[in-house]
Amino acid sequence: MERLKNELENIGLTDKEAKIYLASLELGPTNIQKIVGKSGIKRSTVYENLENLKEKGLVQITTKGKRRLYLAAEPENLLRTIKEKEKALKEILPLLRSINNVGFTKPKITYYEGREGIREIYMEALKSSTKSADWISPMANLLEASGEEWMAKYVELKVKLDYRIRSVHISDNINEQYKYQDPSTFKKTLRDVRFSPEGANIPSTIGIYDNKVAVISSRKEGFGFIIESEEYARSMRELYGLLWSASKTPEQLSGKKSSRPECPPGQNPQKATEEDIYF
Repeated sequence: MERLKNELENIGLTDKEAKIYLASLELGPTNIQKIVGKSGIKRSTVYENLENLKEKGLVQITTKGKRRLYLAAEPENLLRTIKEKEKALKEILPLLRSINNVGFTKPKITYYEGREGIREIYMEALKSSTKSADWISPMANLLEASGEEWMAKYVELKVKLDYRIRSVHISDNINEQYKYQDPSTFKKTLRDVRFSPEGANIPSTIGIYDNKVAVISSRKEGFGFIIESEEYARSMRELYGLLWSASKTPEQLSGKKSSRPECPPGQNPQKATEEDIYF
């Protein structure tokens, strides 16, 4: 009986309405006193709820001589009541949609922790609808946080996906031990790289793609997050543009003529498989 009561509450009856309806259904045509005894609810409250049930079409009131009798409606009436509510809701849906503030979307923030979480952030970035992203890359922290061997495989996958990036490397971290800053690798790995102005101190890796901004800490702190917000991504993209303009190309640093990296002629990026993605 408790389960039946709970189900009746799920379709819109109150606790007392459900108890009184079930008592009436079990008793058949009966008087108020028997319903009070069966339901365990005080008389005045039973009267009030019987009226509510009558309005909902779930209780009928008849007279026999001078006595007033109450009869629970057939259970099928419950289905009719639900259908009527569904019909009413469908009728007002267009109005509800018209007043819905579709222009506002609450920003979504997803938090990641540990080396595996950091790697997952990079994998999420590969889902960019434009197959591209802008990154701020403090290489020492970047490689330490993700793992150098893993990053090498990630770069290979990125090339297979024909995924291109712009990357501002933090110039204070230029060091020959980091092969990812070797200009000869930039074309092969589909990266357009510049080096930030001297004195820049940006310890976190930042990626901007679609309507998302990814932030990855150093290995020491070991966390990262992705903010999904059209407005925030647009703001970060503007700031990135300023940093990009103020940064130098490898050719400018070496005094050579600048040329934009591109995929080497005749090299067709291969289609990645699931095994490639989940290495």
